[in-house]
Amino acid sequence: MVVPLSNAVLHPRSGISEVAKEPAPGGLSSPTYSVCMLCSNDGKTVKASVESVLELSRYRKLDVVVVDNMSSDGSQEVLRHYRDMGSIKLIERKCSRGEGRQLAFEASSGDYVLSHMDCDDVFNAPSIDSLISEYHSAYEGKAIMTKRRDSPEASNITIAPRALLERVGGWRSLNWGEDWDLWARLANVGEYRFFPYPADSPPHASVKVRTERYSGTTHGFWVRVSKYADAVRSGRSVFSPGEHISNAQKAALAVARARVLIRRDSITPVPDPEFAEESIL
Repeated sequence: MVVPLSNAVLHPRSGISEVAKEPAPGGLSSPTYSVCMLCSNDGKTVKASVESVLELSRYRKLDVVVVDNMSSDGSQEVLRHYRDMGSIKLIERKCSRGEGRQLAFEASSGDYVLSHMDCDDVFNAPSIDSLISEYHSAYEGKAIMTKRRDSPEASNITIAPRALLERVGGWRSLNWGEDWDLWARLANVGEYRFFPYPADSPPHASVKVRTERYSGTTHGFWVRVSKYADAVRSGRSVFSPGEHISNAQKAALAVARARVLIRRDSITPVPDPEFAEESIL
């Protein structure tokens, strides 16, 4: 299911803009930007998603990198078309979301990186351009995150300088909470800020709600186990303070802890397991 924004408008694509809209930040003569995307069976939205991101080239010098999780619904063919046109870089690899984001980051070249903009969402390029301008005006050199809250899928966009992402080690091999894990490590070095979602000029034109992730009692239980296991691996608190914990949640957490122990795949915990991504403005 795709949730649209009624006031979002997409504009026709044109050539790459050669003129920066504000003074070049960070001493750069002409900054470049990379959009790093993931795709996993997003056949219904992938074309519109990629087109909406490519439209940003009207405003910014841009490269786009997509990591496809070996999609089987026709997404690969669409992405290969854009690759063959020279519009995107494409990596095809079965991997976790964290691994995919790191692969895309390492294959990108921009001075600044826009991440967590995946092929299940469609974007509003003029609004993202405005968000980038706001970033340079008020948050230059730091990492910012803005998150849409009016949908069951709390889609976010993160903007950061390449050098800063390299400094904290980029994304780690998590399938759930890989974005939170990055923000927590950025916050630990004092370089993270939350930017309230610009609802009057939304960067998202539409967001896909992945209800299939939680369909069925058995499938939902194992999804929960996977999410809890990644929280345990990264040191993140699984439950909020005072949250009521059901027997099913307790069972899933026990299985998750056993999985991490047996597989011996824990990673260095984040410094603050209670880090709240919207608390640092």
